[in-house]
Amino acid sequence: MSSAPGVSPSRNAALRELTVPAQAAAAFFVSLGRALRTCRLYRRDNPIVIHLREGLHTLLNETLATHGAWQCRITPFEIFLIDEAVVRTRINKADEDYMPGPEEKLPFLFYRDGIRSLTVLPDVSQHDFDAFFDAMQTVAVGVNTQDDLVTLLWQANTVKIRIEAVPLTQTIYLHARRPTRSGSSGAHQGHSYAWSPVGDEIRADIGQFEGAAAGLHKDSFDDWPLPHEYVEVPAAYEKLAKGMQFVRTKLHAEWSAEHAIDWQMDAQVLLEKIFHMDPTTATRGALANAVITWLVGAIQRSSWEDARHGFELLRAFDPDGNLTDQALIEAMSGLDTDDITSRLDESDNDDQARFFGLAVGLGRPAIDLATSVMAKAQKSRTRAAACTMLCYLCADQPGILAPYLADSRWYVVRNTVFVLGQIGGNGVIPLLELATQHPEPRVRRAVVQALGNCPGPERVPLLLAQLDTRDPQLLSAALAMLGRFQSPLAARAILRQVESQDFESRPADIQRALFNALSDLGDDEIIPRLDLLLHKGGWFARPTYQRVAVARTLQRLGTTAALAVLEAGLSDRSEAVRLACLEAMQMRIG
Repeated sequence: MSSAPGVSPSRNAALRELTVPAQAAAAFFVSLGRALRTCRLYRRDNPIVIHLREGLHTLLNETLATHGAWQCRITPFEIFLIDEAVVRTRINKADEDYMPGPEEKLPFLFYRDGIRSLTVLPDVSQHDFDAFFDAMQTVAVGVNTQDDLVTLLWQANTVKIRIEAVPLTQTIYLHARRPTRSGSSGAHQGHSYAWSPVGDEIRADIGQFEGAAAGLHKDSFDDWPLPHEYVEVPAAYEKLAKGMQFVRTKLHAEWSAEHAIDWQMDAQVLLEKIFHMDPTTATRGALANAVITWLVGAIQRSSWEDARHGFELLRAFDPDGNLTDQALIEAMSGLDTDDITSRLDESDNDDQARFFGLAVGLGRPAIDLATSVMAKAQKSRTRAAACTMLCYLCADQPGILAPYLADSRWYVVRNTVFVLGQIGGNGVIPLLELATQHPEPRVRRAVVQALGNCPGPERVPLLLAQLDTRDPQLLSAALAMLGRFQSPLAARAILRQVESQDFESRPADIQRALFNALSDLGDDEIIPRLDLLLHKGGWFARPTYQRVAVARTLQRLGTTAALAVLEAGLSDRSEAVRLACLEAMQMRIG
Protein backbone atom coordinates (compact mmCIF):
# COMPACT_ATOMS: atom_id res chain seq x y z
CA MET A 1 0.00 0.00 0.00
CA SER A 2 1.75 3.14 -1.16
CA SER A 3 -0.84 5.82 -0.49
CA ALA A 4 -4.29 6.24 0.98
CA PRO A 5 -7.20 6.42 -1.43
CA GLY A 6 -8.46 9.93 -1.99
CA VAL A 7 -5.15 11.54 -0.96
CA SER A 8 -3.75 14.17 -3.32
CA PRO A 9 -0.28 13.64 -4.86
CA SER A 10 1.20 16.35 -2.62
CA ARG A 11 0.51 14.18 0.43
CA ASN A 12 1.72 10.86 -1.02
CA ALA A 13 5.37 11.51 -0.24
CA ALA A 14 4.68 11.90 3.48
CA LEU A 15 2.49 8.78 3.56
CA ARG A 16 5.16 6.65 1.89
CA GLU A 17 7.46 7.32 4.85
CA LEU A 18 4.99 5.68 7.26
CA THR A 19 4.99 2.05 8.31
CA VAL A 20 2.38 -0.26 6.86
CA PRO A 21 0.08 -0.11 9.94
CA ALA A 22 0.30 3.69 9.96
CA GLN A 23 -0.56 3.83 6.26
CA ALA A 24 -3.61 1.66 6.90
CA ALA A 25 -4.69 3.96 9.76
CA ALA A 26 -4.20 7.02 7.54
CA ALA A 27 -6.38 5.41 4.86
CA PHE A 28 -9.14 4.81 7.39
CA PHE A 29 -9.13 8.42 8.64
CA VAL A 30 -9.24 9.71 5.05
CA SER A 31 -12.25 7.49 4.38
CA LEU A 32 -13.84 8.61 7.66
CA GLY A 33 -13.47 12.29 6.75
CA ARG A 34 -14.96 11.75 3.29
CA ALA A 35 -17.83 9.67 4.69
CA LEU A 36 -18.69 12.32 7.30
CA ARG A 37 -18.80 15.01 4.62
CA THR A 38 -21.00 12.92 2.33
CA CYS A 39 -23.40 11.74 5.05
CA ARG A 40 -24.16 15.35 6.01
CA LEU A 41 -26.07 15.70 2.74
CA TYR A 42 -28.45 12.74 3.12
CA ARG A 43 -30.74 11.15 5.67
CA ARG A 44 -29.51 8.17 7.64
CA ASP A 45 -31.81 5.74 5.80
CA ASN A 46 -30.48 6.82 2.40
CA PRO A 47 -28.83 3.90 0.52
CA ILE A 48 -25.68 5.97 -0.04
CA VAL A 49 -25.28 6.56 3.71
CA ILE A 50 -25.98 2.92 4.57
CA HIS A 51 -23.40 1.72 2.02
CA LEU A 52 -20.75 4.17 3.27
CA ARG A 53 -21.23 3.25 6.94
CA GLU A 54 -21.12 -0.49 6.27
CA GLY A 55 -18.02 -0.16 4.12
CA LEU A 56 -16.25 1.98 6.72
CA HIS A 57 -17.09 -0.48 9.53
CA THR A 58 -15.76 -3.36 7.46
CA LEU A 59 -12.57 -1.44 6.58
CA LEU A 60 -11.93 -0.64 10.24
CA ASN A 61 -12.29 -4.24 11.43
CA GLU A 62 -10.19 -5.62 8.56
CA THR A 63 -7.41 -3.13 9.32
CA LEU A 64 -7.45 -3.89 13.05
CA ALA A 65 -7.49 -7.63 12.40
CA THR A 66 -4.42 -7.30 10.18
CA HIS A 67 -2.33 -4.78 12.15
CA GLY A 68 -3.65 -4.96 15.71
CA ALA A 69 -5.18 -2.38 18.04
CA TRP A 70 -4.63 1.35 17.61
CA GLN A 71 -3.30 3.61 20.35
CA CYS A 72 -3.69 7.13 18.96
CA ARG A 73 -2.44 10.34 20.53
CA ILE A 74 -4.32 13.53 19.68
CA THR A 75 -2.93 17.05 19.28
CA PRO A 76 -4.69 20.11 17.79
CA PHE A 77 -3.15 19.44 14.38
CA GLU A 78 -2.16 15.74 14.30
CA ILE A 79 -3.36 12.25 15.08
CA PHE A 80 -0.39 10.04 16.00
CA LEU A 81 -0.37 6.25 15.86
CA ILE A 82 2.27 5.71 18.55
CA ASP A 83 4.86 8.16 17.16
CA GLU A 84 3.76 8.41 13.49
CA ALA A 85 1.45 11.20 12.32
CA VAL A 86 -1.30 9.44 10.36
CA VAL A 87 -3.33 12.67 10.04
CA ARG A 88 -1.74 16.10 9.89
CA THR A 89 -3.42 19.45 9.32
CA ARG A 90 -1.45 21.62 6.98
CA ILE A 91 -1.08 25.32 7.83
CA ASN A 92 -1.60 27.23 4.58
CA LYS A 93 0.26 30.32 3.58
CA ALA A 94 -1.70 33.37 2.50
CA ASP A 95 -0.75 33.09 -1.18
CA GLU A 96 -0.82 29.28 -1.39
CA ASP A 97 -3.48 27.49 -3.40
CA TYR A 98 -4.17 24.36 -1.34
CA MET A 99 -7.38 22.39 -0.89
CA PRO A 100 -7.37 20.63 2.52
CA GLY A 101 -8.74 17.11 2.73
CA PRO A 102 -11.77 16.33 4.87
CA GLU A 103 -9.62 14.24 7.24
CA GLU A 104 -7.60 17.34 8.21
CA LYS A 105 -10.53 18.60 10.30
CA LEU A 106 -10.54 15.49 12.52
CA PRO A 107 -7.64 16.32 14.91
CA PHE A 108 -9.22 19.57 16.04
CA LEU A 109 -12.65 17.96 16.46
CA PHE A 110 -11.14 15.47 18.93
CA TYR A 111 -8.86 17.99 20.64
CA ARG A 112 -11.57 20.69 20.92
CA ASP A 113 -13.78 18.38 22.96
CA GLY A 114 -10.95 17.42 25.33
CA ILE A 115 -9.94 14.04 23.88
CA ARG A 116 -6.19 13.43 24.11
CA SER A 117 -6.02 9.69 23.44
CA LEU A 118 -8.11 7.31 21.30
CA THR A 119 -7.84 3.53 21.62
CA VAL A 120 -9.53 1.21 19.11
CA LEU A 121 -9.48 -2.52 19.83
CA PRO A 122 -10.04 -5.28 17.23
CA ASP A 123 -13.50 -6.61 16.41
CA VAL A 124 -15.39 -3.32 16.88
CA SER A 125 -19.10 -4.07 17.26
CA GLN A 126 -21.79 -2.44 15.14
CA HIS A 127 -23.08 -0.61 18.23
CA ASP A 128 -19.68 0.85 19.04
CA PHE A 129 -19.01 1.93 15.46
CA ASP A 130 -22.47 3.51 15.03
CA ALA A 131 -22.06 5.40 18.30
CA PHE A 132 -18.62 6.68 17.25
CA PHE A 133 -19.73 7.65 13.73
CA ASP A 134 -22.93 9.35 14.94
CA ALA A 135 -20.97 11.31 17.54
CA MET A 136 -18.44 12.49 14.93
CA GLN A 137 -21.25 13.47 12.57
CA THR A 138 -23.00 15.43 15.34
CA VAL A 139 -19.98 17.48 16.42
CA ALA A 140 -18.88 18.10 12.82
CA VAL A 141 -22.05 20.06 12.01
CA GLY A 142 -20.86 23.27 13.65
CA VAL A 143 -20.56 25.27 16.83
CA ASN A 144 -24.31 25.31 17.46
CA THR A 145 -24.46 21.69 18.65
CA GLN A 146 -25.21 21.13 22.34
CA ASP A 147 -23.17 17.92 22.61
CA ASP A 148 -19.52 16.97 22.62
CA LEU A 149 -17.66 13.77 21.77
CA VAL A 150 -16.84 12.89 25.37
CA THR A 151 -20.49 13.09 26.46
CA LEU A 152 -21.84 11.25 23.42
CA LEU A 153 -19.36 8.38 23.70
CA TRP A 154 -19.89 8.15 27.46
CA GLN A 155 -23.63 7.87 26.93
CA ALA A 156 -23.11 5.15 24.31
CA ASN A 157 -20.83 3.19 26.71
CA THR A 158 -18.61 1.87 23.92
CA VAL A 159 -16.45 -1.19 24.68
CA LYS A 160 -13.92 -1.43 21.85
CA ILE A 161 -13.54 2.33 21.30
CA ARG A 162 -12.07 4.09 24.31
CA ILE A 163 -11.01 7.65 24.91
CA GLU A 164 -8.95 9.55 27.46
CA ALA A 165 -10.02 13.14 28.06
CA VAL A 166 -8.42 15.99 29.96
CA PRO A 167 -9.23 16.01 33.71
CA LEU A 168 -11.63 18.51 35.17
CA THR A 169 -9.88 21.86 35.49
CA GLN A 170 -8.65 22.35 39.06
CA THR A 171 -9.42 25.75 40.53
CA ILE A 172 -6.32 27.85 41.23
CA TYR A 173 -6.65 29.73 44.50
CA LEU A 174 -4.77 32.93 45.30
CA HIS A 175 -2.79 33.00 48.51
CA ALA A 176 -3.99 35.71 50.88
CA ARG A 177 -0.40 36.82 51.39
CA ARG A 178 2.51 37.45 49.06
CA PRO A 179 6.05 36.52 50.03
CA THR A 180 8.56 39.25 50.78
CA ARG A 181 11.56 39.74 48.55
CA SER A 182 14.65 37.70 49.15
CA GLY A 183 16.82 39.12 51.89
CA SER A 184 14.16 41.38 53.34
CA SER A 185 12.66 41.08 56.76
CA GLY A 186 9.15 41.47 57.98
CA ALA A 187 5.79 39.82 57.58
CA HIS A 188 3.99 38.88 54.35
CA GLN A 189 2.54 41.75 52.40
CA GLY A 190 -1.18 41.78 51.58
CA HIS A 191 -2.39 40.86 48.07
CA SER A 192 -3.70 43.67 45.88
CA TYR A 193 -7.06 42.38 44.63
CA ALA A 194 -7.59 45.44 42.44
CA TRP A 195 -4.96 44.10 40.06
CA SER A 196 -5.01 40.99 37.89
CA PRO A 197 -2.85 38.30 39.56
CA VAL A 198 0.49 37.63 37.85
CA GLY A 199 3.68 35.74 38.51
CA ASP A 200 4.17 34.44 42.03
CA GLU A 201 0.80 35.79 43.14
CA ILE A 202 -0.76 32.64 41.67
CA ARG A 203 0.41 29.83 43.91
CA ALA A 204 -0.76 27.17 46.32
CA ASP A 205 0.75 25.27 49.22
CA ILE A 206 0.21 21.70 48.06
CA GLY A 207 1.17 19.01 50.56
CA GLN A 208 0.33 17.26 53.79
CA PHE A 209 -0.49 19.55 56.70
CA GLU A 210 -1.91 18.81 60.04
CA GLY A 211 -5.66 19.24 59.97
CA ALA A 212 -5.85 19.56 56.17
CA ALA A 213 -6.37 17.03 53.38
CA ALA A 214 -3.39 16.18 51.23
CA GLY A 215 -3.14 18.01 47.92
CA LEU A 216 -5.68 20.73 48.78
CA HIS A 217 -5.00 24.36 49.48
CA LYS A 218 -4.34 24.95 53.13
CA ASP A 219 -5.90 28.42 53.26
CA SER A 220 -9.21 27.28 51.77
CA PHE A 221 -9.65 23.83 53.28
CA ASP A 222 -7.98 23.95 56.67
CA ASP A 223 -11.34 23.07 58.26
CA TRP A 224 -11.31 19.61 56.66
CA PRO A 225 -9.95 17.22 59.30
CA LEU A 226 -8.02 14.17 58.20
CA PRO A 227 -9.66 10.84 59.11
CA HIS A 228 -8.13 8.93 62.01
CA GLU A 229 -9.58 5.59 60.87
CA TYR A 230 -9.13 3.62 57.67
CA VAL A 231 -10.76 0.66 56.00
CA GLU A 232 -9.62 -2.10 53.72
CA VAL A 233 -10.64 -1.07 50.20
CA PRO A 234 -11.60 -4.57 48.91
CA ALA A 235 -13.75 -5.19 51.98
CA ALA A 236 -15.41 -1.78 51.71
CA TYR A 237 -16.09 -2.31 48.01
CA GLU A 238 -17.57 -5.74 48.66
CA LYS A 239 -19.90 -4.21 51.24
CA LEU A 240 -20.98 -1.39 48.94
CA ALA A 241 -21.39 -3.61 45.88
CA LYS A 242 -24.44 -5.34 47.38
CA GLY A 243 -26.54 -2.24 46.96
CA MET A 244 -24.84 -0.87 43.82
CA GLN A 245 -26.80 -2.95 41.34
CA PHE A 246 -30.06 -1.41 42.50
CA VAL A 247 -28.60 2.09 42.44
CA ARG A 248 -27.10 1.50 38.99
CA THR A 249 -30.40 0.16 37.61
CA LYS A 250 -32.26 3.12 39.06
CA LEU A 251 -29.72 5.57 37.60
CA HIS A 252 -29.99 4.01 34.13
CA ALA A 253 -33.79 4.08 34.31
CA GLU A 254 -33.84 7.72 35.33
CA TRP A 255 -31.30 8.62 32.66
CA SER A 256 -33.28 6.76 29.96
CA ALA A 257 -36.51 8.47 31.01
CA GLU A 258 -34.82 11.87 30.94
CA HIS A 259 -33.18 11.15 27.59
CA ALA A 260 -36.53 10.14 26.05
CA ILE A 261 -38.09 13.52 26.82
CA ASP A 262 -37.65 16.21 24.18
CA TRP A 263 -35.54 18.92 25.77
CA GLN A 264 -37.29 21.54 23.68
CA MET A 265 -40.56 20.92 25.49
CA ASP A 266 -38.89 21.35 28.86
CA ALA A 267 -37.10 24.47 27.63
CA GLN A 268 -40.34 25.96 26.35
CA VAL A 269 -42.12 25.29 29.65
CA LEU A 270 -39.24 26.84 31.60
CA LEU A 271 -39.09 29.98 29.44
CA GLU A 272 -42.85 30.45 29.61
CA LYS A 273 -42.78 30.16 33.41
CA ILE A 274 -40.06 32.80 33.60
CA PHE A 275 -42.14 35.08 31.39
CA HIS A 276 -45.27 34.67 33.50
CA MET A 277 -43.28 35.49 36.63
CA ASP A 278 -41.95 38.74 35.13
CA PRO A 279 -43.83 39.81 31.95
CA THR A 280 -41.83 43.00 31.44
CA THR A 281 -40.27 44.22 28.20
CA ALA A 282 -36.77 43.54 29.49
CA THR A 283 -37.67 39.93 30.32
CA ARG A 284 -39.35 39.43 26.94
CA GLY A 285 -36.24 40.73 25.20
CA ALA A 286 -33.91 38.47 27.20
CA LEU A 287 -36.06 35.37 26.59
CA ALA A 288 -36.46 36.16 22.88
CA ASN A 289 -32.69 36.54 22.46
CA ALA A 290 -32.20 33.19 24.20
CA VAL A 291 -34.60 31.54 21.75
CA ILE A 292 -32.60 32.97 18.80
CA THR A 293 -29.75 30.54 19.55
CA TRP A 294 -32.23 27.67 19.55
CA LEU A 295 -33.75 28.82 16.25
CA VAL A 296 -30.46 29.47 14.41
CA GLY A 297 -29.00 26.17 15.59
CA ALA A 298 -32.01 24.28 14.23
CA ILE A 299 -31.71 26.09 10.88
CA GLN A 300 -28.02 25.16 10.65
CA ARG A 301 -28.89 21.49 11.27
CA SER A 302 -31.76 21.71 8.76
CA SER A 303 -34.15 20.57 11.51
CA TRP A 304 -37.15 22.45 10.20
CA GLU A 305 -39.65 21.17 12.77
CA ASP A 306 -37.36 22.26 15.62
CA ALA A 307 -36.87 25.59 13.88
CA ARG A 308 -40.61 26.04 13.56
CA HIS A 309 -41.11 25.42 17.28
CA GLY A 310 -38.34 27.89 18.05
CA PHE A 311 -39.86 30.51 15.74
CA GLU A 312 -43.30 30.14 17.30
CA LEU A 313 -41.79 30.63 20.75
CA LEU A 314 -39.80 33.62 19.50
CA ARG A 315 -42.96 35.28 18.21
CA ALA A 316 -44.70 34.55 21.51
CA PHE A 317 -42.11 36.71 23.27
CA ASP A 318 -41.58 39.22 20.43
CA PRO A 319 -44.69 39.29 18.18
CA ASP A 320 -43.63 42.13 15.88
CA GLY A 321 -39.88 41.42 15.85
CA ASN A 322 -38.88 44.86 17.12
CA LEU A 323 -36.82 43.44 19.97
CA THR A 324 -34.93 40.72 18.13
CA ASP A 325 -34.85 41.32 14.36
CA GLN A 326 -31.39 42.90 14.39
CA ALA A 327 -29.98 40.23 16.69
CA LEU A 328 -31.54 37.54 14.49
CA ILE A 329 -29.97 39.06 11.36
CA GLU A 330 -26.54 39.03 13.01
CA ALA A 331 -26.98 35.44 14.23
CA MET A 332 -28.10 34.18 10.83
CA SER A 333 -25.17 35.89 9.10
CA GLY A 334 -22.92 33.21 10.60
CA LEU A 335 -24.81 30.28 9.10
CA ASP A 336 -23.02 27.85 6.79
CA THR A 337 -25.24 28.47 3.75
CA ASP A 338 -23.28 25.98 1.62
CA ASP A 339 -24.30 23.16 3.94
CA ILE A 340 -27.92 24.31 4.18
CA THR A 341 -28.21 24.65 0.40
CA SER A 342 -26.73 21.19 -0.19
CA ARG A 343 -29.27 19.68 2.18
CA LEU A 344 -32.14 21.53 0.48
CA ASP A 345 -31.00 20.30 -2.94
CA GLU A 346 -31.21 16.69 -1.72
CA SER A 347 -34.39 17.09 0.37
CA ASP A 348 -37.92 16.27 -0.70
CA ASN A 349 -40.75 18.69 -1.42
CA ASP A 350 -42.10 18.57 2.14
CA ASP A 351 -38.77 19.58 3.70
CA GLN A 352 -38.34 22.39 1.20
CA ALA A 353 -41.87 23.61 1.90
CA ARG A 354 -41.10 23.68 5.65
CA PHE A 355 -37.92 25.69 5.08
CA PHE A 356 -39.46 28.23 2.72
CA GLY A 357 -42.52 28.62 4.94
CA LEU A 358 -40.22 29.29 7.90
CA ALA A 359 -38.17 31.82 5.92
CA VAL A 360 -41.27 33.73 4.82
CA GLY A 361 -42.40 33.83 8.44
CA LEU A 362 -39.02 35.16 9.58
CA GLY A 363 -39.31 38.05 7.13
CA ARG A 364 -36.42 40.51 6.72
CA PRO A 365 -33.82 38.46 8.68
CA ALA A 366 -34.20 35.58 6.20
CA ILE A 367 -33.51 37.58 3.01
CA ASP A 368 -29.74 37.02 3.02
CA LEU A 369 -30.24 33.29 3.61
CA ALA A 370 -32.88 33.09 0.85
CA THR A 371 -30.58 34.90 -1.58
CA SER A 372 -27.68 32.59 -0.73
CA VAL A 373 -29.85 29.54 -1.38
CA MET A 374 -30.99 31.03 -4.69
CA ALA A 375 -27.36 31.69 -5.70
CA LYS A 376 -25.83 28.38 -4.61
CA ALA A 377 -28.57 25.84 -5.34
CA GLN A 378 -27.69 23.25 -7.97
CA LYS A 379 -31.26 22.06 -8.57
CA SER A 380 -33.66 24.24 -10.57
CA ARG A 381 -36.48 23.23 -8.23
CA THR A 382 -34.64 24.73 -5.26
CA ARG A 383 -33.78 27.93 -7.13
CA ALA A 384 -37.37 28.39 -8.27
CA ALA A 385 -38.66 27.92 -4.73
CA ALA A 386 -36.08 30.41 -3.40
CA CYS A 387 -37.15 33.00 -5.99
CA THR A 388 -40.79 32.53 -5.01
CA MET A 389 -39.84 32.97 -1.36
CA LEU A 390 -38.00 36.23 -2.15
CA CYS A 391 -41.07 37.52 -3.98
CA TYR A 392 -43.07 37.15 -0.78
CA LEU A 393 -40.34 38.58 1.43
CA CYS A 394 -39.63 41.68 -0.70
CA ALA A 395 -43.08 42.43 -2.16
CA ASP A 396 -43.54 45.51 0.03
CA GLN A 397 -39.91 46.66 -0.08
CA PRO A 398 -38.27 45.63 -3.37
CA GLY A 399 -35.43 48.07 -2.70
CA ILE A 400 -33.99 45.51 -0.28
CA LEU A 401 -32.80 43.56 -3.33
CA ALA A 402 -30.71 46.44 -4.70
CA PRO A 403 -27.35 45.17 -3.29
CA TYR A 404 -27.79 41.86 -5.09
CA LEU A 405 -27.97 43.62 -8.47
CA ALA A 406 -24.29 44.48 -8.02
CA ASP A 407 -23.26 40.87 -7.36
CA SER A 408 -20.27 39.65 -9.37
CA ARG A 409 -22.14 36.45 -10.34
CA TRP A 410 -24.31 37.15 -13.35
CA TYR A 411 -26.79 34.38 -12.54
CA VAL A 412 -27.48 35.93 -9.14
CA VAL A 413 -28.27 39.24 -10.83
CA ARG A 414 -30.49 37.45 -13.37
CA ASN A 415 -32.46 35.67 -10.66
CA THR A 416 -32.81 38.91 -8.70
CA VAL A 417 -34.18 40.59 -11.83
CA PHE A 418 -36.65 37.73 -12.19
CA VAL A 419 -37.85 38.29 -8.62
CA LEU A 420 -38.28 42.01 -9.32
CA GLY A 421 -40.30 41.16 -12.41
CA GLN A 422 -42.60 38.93 -10.36
CA ILE A 423 -43.11 41.75 -7.86
CA GLY A 424 -43.79 44.27 -10.65
CA GLY A 425 -45.13 47.81 -10.38
CA ASN A 426 -43.52 51.23 -10.59
CA GLY A 427 -41.31 50.56 -7.57
CA VAL A 428 -39.07 48.07 -9.39
CA ILE A 429 -38.37 50.19 -12.49
CA PRO A 430 -35.41 52.13 -10.96
CA LEU A 431 -33.88 48.80 -9.89
CA LEU A 432 -34.36 47.26 -13.32
CA GLU A 433 -32.72 50.32 -14.85
CA LEU A 434 -29.55 49.43 -12.94
CA ALA A 435 -29.59 45.95 -14.44
CA THR A 436 -29.96 47.24 -18.03
CA GLN A 437 -26.28 48.24 -17.92
CA HIS A 438 -25.11 44.72 -17.06
CA PRO A 439 -22.59 43.32 -19.60
CA GLU A 440 -24.19 39.86 -19.65
CA PRO A 441 -26.93 39.61 -22.36
CA ARG A 442 -28.82 36.99 -20.36
CA VAL A 443 -29.28 39.50 -17.56
CA ARG A 444 -30.61 42.13 -19.97
CA ARG A 445 -33.00 39.58 -21.49
CA ALA A 446 -34.34 38.93 -17.99
CA VAL A 447 -34.79 42.71 -17.57
CA VAL A 448 -36.90 42.85 -20.74
CA GLN A 449 -39.06 39.98 -19.52
CA ALA A 450 -39.41 41.60 -16.09
CA LEU A 451 -40.59 44.86 -17.66
CA GLY A 452 -43.68 42.99 -18.84
CA ASN A 453 -45.14 43.40 -15.33
CA CYS A 454 -44.38 47.12 -15.18
CA PRO A 455 -46.65 49.97 -16.41
CA GLY A 456 -46.35 50.60 -20.16
CA PRO A 457 -45.27 54.26 -20.40
CA GLU A 458 -42.60 53.91 -17.69
CA ARG A 459 -40.97 50.85 -19.23
CA VAL A 460 -40.54 52.33 -22.72
CA PRO A 461 -37.20 54.14 -22.09
CA LEU A 462 -35.62 50.95 -20.70
CA LEU A 463 -36.79 48.92 -23.67
CA LEU A 464 -35.61 51.51 -26.18
CA ALA A 465 -32.14 51.41 -24.63
CA GLN A 466 -31.83 47.76 -25.72
CA LEU A 467 -32.40 48.44 -29.44
CA ASP A 468 -28.73 49.01 -30.20
CA THR A 469 -27.80 45.47 -29.12
CA ARG A 470 -26.32 42.90 -31.47
CA ASP A 471 -27.90 40.02 -29.57
CA PRO A 472 -30.85 38.76 -31.69
CA GLN A 473 -32.71 37.23 -28.74
CA LEU A 474 -32.45 40.38 -26.65
CA LEU A 475 -33.58 42.56 -29.57
CA SER A 476 -36.54 40.28 -30.38
CA ALA A 477 -37.65 40.32 -26.74
CA ALA A 478 -37.41 44.12 -26.55
CA LEU A 479 -39.33 44.61 -29.82
CA ALA A 480 -42.00 42.12 -28.75
CA MET A 481 -42.46 44.01 -25.49
CA LEU A 482 -42.70 47.33 -27.37
CA GLY A 483 -45.28 45.78 -29.65
CA ARG A 484 -47.72 45.32 -26.79
CA PHE A 485 -48.74 48.96 -27.17
CA GLN A 486 -48.50 51.58 -29.94
CA SER A 487 -46.02 54.30 -29.06
CA PRO A 488 -44.66 57.05 -31.35
CA LEU A 489 -41.48 56.94 -29.27
CA ALA A 490 -40.90 53.31 -30.24
CA ALA A 491 -41.28 53.90 -33.97
CA ARG A 492 -38.95 56.92 -33.93
CA ALA A 493 -36.34 55.03 -31.88
CA ILE A 494 -36.39 52.10 -34.30
CA LEU A 495 -36.09 54.47 -37.24
CA ARG A 496 -33.01 56.06 -35.66
CA GLN A 497 -31.44 52.61 -35.54
CA VAL A 498 -32.20 52.12 -39.24
CA GLU A 499 -30.75 55.53 -40.10
CA SER A 500 -27.52 54.97 -38.16
CA GLN A 501 -24.27 54.74 -40.12
CA ASP A 502 -23.40 51.28 -38.82
CA PHE A 503 -26.79 49.78 -39.65
CA GLU A 504 -25.56 47.91 -42.70
CA SER A 505 -22.76 46.32 -40.63
CA ARG A 506 -25.26 44.73 -38.25
CA PRO A 507 -26.33 41.08 -38.82
CA ALA A 508 -29.11 40.45 -41.36
CA ASP A 509 -31.51 39.04 -38.75
CA ILE A 510 -31.08 42.23 -36.68
CA GLN A 511 -31.88 44.44 -39.70
CA ARG A 512 -34.88 42.32 -40.63
CA ALA A 513 -36.26 42.42 -37.07
CA LEU A 514 -35.98 46.22 -36.91
CA PHE A 515 -37.78 46.75 -40.23
CA ASN A 516 -40.54 44.29 -39.28
CA ALA A 517 -41.10 46.12 -36.01
CA LEU A 518 -41.05 49.46 -37.82
CA SER A 519 -43.86 48.36 -40.12
CA ASP A 520 -45.89 47.19 -37.11
CA LEU A 521 -45.36 50.28 -34.93
CA GLY A 522 -44.96 53.04 -37.51
CA ASP A 523 -47.50 55.57 -38.86
CA ASP A 524 -47.61 58.41 -41.38
CA GLU A 525 -45.28 60.50 -39.21
CA ILE A 526 -42.25 58.39 -40.22
CA ILE A 527 -43.06 58.28 -43.96
CA PRO A 528 -41.00 61.42 -44.91
CA ARG A 529 -37.92 59.93 -43.29
CA LEU A 530 -38.54 56.60 -45.03
CA ASP A 531 -38.80 58.50 -48.31
CA LEU A 532 -35.34 59.97 -47.69
CA LEU A 533 -33.91 56.53 -46.99
CA LEU A 534 -35.53 55.18 -50.17
CA HIS A 535 -33.81 57.84 -52.33
CA LYS A 536 -30.56 57.81 -50.38
CA GLY A 537 -27.59 58.14 -52.75
CA GLY A 538 -29.27 60.14 -55.50
CA TRP A 539 -27.77 59.46 -58.90
CA PHE A 540 -25.28 57.05 -57.34
CA ALA A 541 -27.91 54.95 -55.58
CA ARG A 542 -27.26 51.24 -55.74
CA PRO A 543 -29.39 48.22 -54.84
CA THR A 544 -29.08 47.50 -51.09
CA TYR A 545 -31.02 45.47 -48.55
CA GLN A 546 -31.81 48.69 -46.68
CA ARG A 547 -33.45 50.31 -49.73
CA VAL A 548 -35.49 47.19 -50.51
CA ALA A 549 -36.53 46.85 -46.84
CA VAL A 550 -37.65 50.52 -46.74
CA ALA A 551 -39.86 49.93 -49.80
CA ARG A 552 -41.37 46.81 -48.26
CA THR A 553 -41.99 48.69 -45.00
CA LEU A 554 -43.89 51.39 -46.92
CA GLN A 555 -45.91 48.68 -48.63
CA ARG A 556 -46.78 47.01 -45.30
CA LEU A 557 -47.81 50.34 -43.79
CA GLY A 558 -50.31 50.56 -46.68
CA THR A 559 -51.49 54.11 -45.95
CA THR A 560 -52.26 56.58 -48.75
CA ALA A 561 -49.07 58.54 -48.05
CA ALA A 562 -46.95 55.39 -48.04
CA LEU A 563 -48.36 54.12 -51.34
CA ALA A 564 -47.86 57.55 -52.88
CA VAL A 565 -44.15 57.37 -52.12
CA LEU A 566 -43.95 53.95 -53.78
CA GLU A 567 -45.83 55.11 -56.90
CA ALA A 568 -43.53 58.11 -57.23
CA GLY A 569 -40.53 55.85 -56.90
CA LEU A 570 -41.64 53.79 -59.88
CA SER A 571 -40.72 56.71 -62.15
CA ASP A 572 -37.55 57.76 -60.30
CA ARG A 573 -34.40 58.42 -62.33
CA SER A 574 -32.45 55.87 -60.23
CA GLU A 575 -32.82 52.31 -61.36
CA ALA A 576 -32.16 50.99 -57.82
CA VAL A 577 -35.11 53.02 -56.46
CA ARG A 578 -37.41 51.93 -59.30
CA LEU A 579 -36.55 48.25 -58.79
CA ALA A 580 -37.12 48.44 -54.99
CA CYS A 581 -40.52 50.15 -55.45
CA LEU A 582 -41.55 47.75 -58.21
CA GLU A 583 -40.73 44.69 -56.03
CA ALA A 584 -42.73 46.15 -53.16
CA MET A 585 -45.75 46.91 -55.37
CA GLN A 586 -45.66 43.42 -56.85
CA MET A 587 -45.78 41.95 -53.34
CA ARG A 588 -48.86 44.07 -52.67
CA ILE A 589 -50.55 42.90 -55.85
CA GLY A 590 -49.60 39.26 -55.16
